Amino acid sequence: MRKCLLALLLLPGWSGLAQDPQPVPPGTEAICGFTSNYRYWDADKVRQGLSVDMFVGGAQPGQPVNLRFYVNRKPGDVPVDGLQVEHERLIHVIGVRDDLSGFFHIHPLRNGPGSWLVTHTFTNGGNYKIWSDVKYQEVSYGFAQPLLTVSGKINPSNETRDIKERVITSGYEIKLTHSNPLLVGKTNRLEFVIHDASGSQVLTENFLGAPMHLVLIKDDLSVYLHAHPEHREVVDSPDPIRFFELFPRPGTYKLFAQFRPKKCNLPLDDALLAEFYVKVETPAAPAQSAGK
Repeated sequence: MRKCLLALLLLPGWSGLAQDPQPVPPGTEAICGFTSNYRYWDADKVRQGLSVDMFVGGAQPGQPVNLRFYVNRKPGDVPVDGLQVEHERLIHVIGVRDDLSGFFHIHPLRNGPGSWLVTHTFTNGGNYKIWSDVKYQEVSYGFAQPLLTVSGKINPSNETRDIKERVITSGYEIKLTHSNPLLVGKTNRLEFVIHDASGSQVLTENFLGAPMHLVLIKDDLSVYLHAHPEHREVVDSPDPIRFFELFPRPGTYKLFAQFRPKKCNLPLDDALLAEFYVKVETPAAPAQSAGK
């Protein structure tokens, strides 16, 4: 059974201030769906080595705003180019409001040495957490940006955090099954099956080099996991889209599953989004033998 070890992204302050981020130990399997070492860092704490810094002007709901990213090496803020393609893009930018609404997954374009730009329109005010994923010299990096405040009216999310095994999006039913219970420190299986309104199973087509992308974010934003399926290639198979996940902390997580149904005629870079909540538990302590 393949294990997809995802980056274990811990609370802010977990990383030291003056040393390189620590890599996840390499293995023969993909890490987090990436085929190289994976390192995570809080962008504002990097003092040495590669960094991706974000710059944003005044952001307001309903107004396009430029998100600028500067790939550089510290100390000295020296611009770095030569990023490598990872899942068909050079930079992946993923964001969500601090109440886990307003998810987005976008891709900046290079506009100068080390400089990347993408325009995004936030639908609501509030505080947003944004991550930038890049690959450089065969190492994949995830950088957590400081919270971005979008000024303006904060429309609260009306979703409930009920644990559901089925959701409907754009007329498609997405069913999630998983290891029960989901446990910290264990390899957990998550499987997705998609049906249309008639009940027929729907296969997916390629979306950024995989049949589905999955982002998992803990409700306090302390853990960010970007996953890809066990089989990265798209195949005409009725088998579920399967992930193997390692959770670093117990609690409530929100899952954001992006996919493109076959023959859906979506714009080239668009995907549908299915959202789930799951609970992750701490394994029970092993029972002690009698007499001890």
